[in-house]
Amino acid sequence: MTPITGLPRSMSKDKSLSPSTPASQEHRQRLLDGLALALASQAFADITIADIVAQARVSKRTFYEQFASKEACLLALGERLSEQTLALIVAHYRMEEDWVTQLRNVTHAYLSSLERQPAVMRAVYLDLLTIGPAGLALRRRMGQRFADFLIMQVEAFRVMEPDKRPLTPAMATAVVGGVNELILQAIERDEAGQLSQLTPTVTDFIQAVISSLETELMPPSSGQ
Repeated sequence: MTPITGLPRSMSKDKSLSPSTPASQEHRQRLLDGLALALASQAFADITIADIVAQARVSKRTFYEQFASKEACLLALGERLSEQTLALIVAHYRMEEDWVTQLRNVTHAYLSSLERQPAVMRAVYLDLLTIGPAGLALRRRMGQRFADFLIMQVEAFRVMEPDKRPLTPAMATAVVGGVNELILQAIERDEAGQLSQLTPTVTDFIQAVISSLETELMPPSSGQ
């Protein structure tokens, strides 16, 4: 058995606990929960692997069987949050409802999900960006999922009124950027646990953007 680089032979990877086994999956989730618990009382920069395994009640060997570093653990925690958010969007989407009601319900579910995990959300929104391209890529994927929902909403609207302009990916990304800025401001004000209060503002903002698609853009005048 080949030891993991940089680790003692006693901490070499145990092939019996591959990521596909139930035991390994349980350990992985416990470690993610352990990091989430550690984040509730410490800044990510101050957290050590010892802190994570203490909260998870597993050994360092178990940690290194799952993750190469605490940064890799944070990436996995962010991915789990992203998957949970996507599941919420799907769960609150109702084709029979009008698009404004759908938008309000999904937005409220999205913000409520984040506010239930303020420490994790803070780490995902701030600390992920400090760990390089992988962190930035994850943040972009998270935003893209909400942008895709907005595009889907507009396309469903255009089935009934095809003269309406589509919401372009660039515009959807800009909308998500605006929403993220509101979330970041809430974090800076230490209001991460009250994000659902942004629901009316975010809903009105997105609704205004989508409603602007109801009229064709005026062509530029010849003098411009």
